[in-house]
Amino acid sequence: MAGERFDVIIVGGGITGTSLLYLLSNYTDIKKVLLIEKYDSLAPLNSSSRNNSQTLHFGDIETNYTISKARETKRAAEIVLRYTMGLAPAERRRVIAKCQKMVLAVGEEELERMDKIYSRGMRELFPGLKRIEKKEIARVEPNVVKGRDPEEKIAALLSDKGYMVDFGELTRSFGKRAKKSKSRIILNAKALKIERNGGEYEVATTKGNFSSRFVVFATGAYSLYFAKSLGYEKNLSVLSVAGNFYISRRVLNGKVYRMQTEGIPFAAIHGDPDITNPKITRFGPTVTLPLQLERHRNDTMLDYIKTFDFDVATMASLKRILFNKDIQRILLRNISYYLPVVGKGLFLKNEAGKIVPSLHHEDLAFASDQGGIRPQIIDEKKGSLVIGESKIMEDGIIFNITPSPGASSSLANSIQDVNKIADYLDSSVDSGKLKKELLKDY
Repeated sequence: MAGERFDVIIVGGGITGTSLLYLLSNYTDIKKVLLIEKYDSLAPLNSSSRNNSQTLHFGDIETNYTISKARETKRAAEIVLRYTMGLAPAERRRVIAKCQKMVLAVGEEELERMDKIYSRGMRELFPGLKRIEKKEIARVEPNVVKGRDPEEKIAALLSDKGYMVDFGELTRSFGKRAKKSKSRIILNAKALKIERNGGEYEVATTKGNFSSRFVVFATGAYSLYFAKSLGYEKNLSVLSVAGNFYISRRVLNGKVYRMQTEGIPFAAIHGDPDITNPKITRFGPTVTLPLQLERHRNDTMLDYIKTFDFDVATMASLKRILFNKDIQRILLRNISYYLPVVGKGLFLKNEAGKIVPSLHHEDLAFASDQGGIRPQIIDEKKGSLVIGESKIMEDGIIFNITPSPGASSSLANSIQDVNKIADYLDSSVDSGKLKKELLKDY
């Protein structure tokens, strides 16, 4: 089975895989790095601009985060922001744009919860985050107030850290800036199997076989699939969470998030401008649980089943998750948005109309060609969903499973992997260059 040998093989050409390729080729003395991607381009799935909310997450308006998670997210996002500052102006404009961003609280209960979150450390962590009342909201986002019941209480946290990102363009930027003398990208190369042979791993693909002392899987939900093929992490399973969007004409100046439920990993519906189309606003993502590892690909259902441990502990964890009242409420409500005839009206009433009250039924259209799958991990030992990224590290191999905000954390996550890989291969990292260019004040 053994084929051409590399120092490191990366499986997956999304933002996680390409950010690692970029770092390994530019900041280490590792000589040969291979990235393989099973589709014909980089960023074909969740990193595509059509399949995510295009938000650089700092943790300031993610109201389901703990303070420690918000701090970690902020530091990671600043690395991405610093990378984009080094791009040529034309490329930077394609990758990232500054935009207004706020989290909106509607009703007495949400206002109380928002004020509690704001006072427990967010004000200190994000000095540029300020609380604004209805009058100020009307000034910065007039359509959030227009048509709203005058008696309805609203307030918001307005952030100075608002950026929309085309993560597909960012992925391609990483690929383009990886040193060609040290890196190679092979497209249309589907990973079929991985085996351990002595001190190396051998990866069989549709474009041939390759071997390496170190392998990194950056394949979303498929990372756990391959981990289990080697016998790792039997206590974890994937819960695929799919999201779709509704679109309207441009009705918001920036991003308007809603209050999220603490401890629940599903994003609340929010309104976003589209970096690729300034004429529209997108509302979403909705939440469903498809039995797929890739969106709209029924041929991935069998692989999905293979990532699931149908044992007592896993099924007990799944039952505990699905019988959580907040999760049940979110899922049942979101399922209704896919119903024919009434789905759009329900979405308008329950979600989009809470953000822009003056929207009408005819203003919304379901974007059936947008939306991806986020792999949420079930940890049967804890009997709960893992919030954020998961990383499985074994001898000479890493499996990255990165739901939102994985794109915002891509470089921070890859820096961890670079240090792990360099230590394992007895290679060196140019930490001075890395700190100067990406980690200044980190």
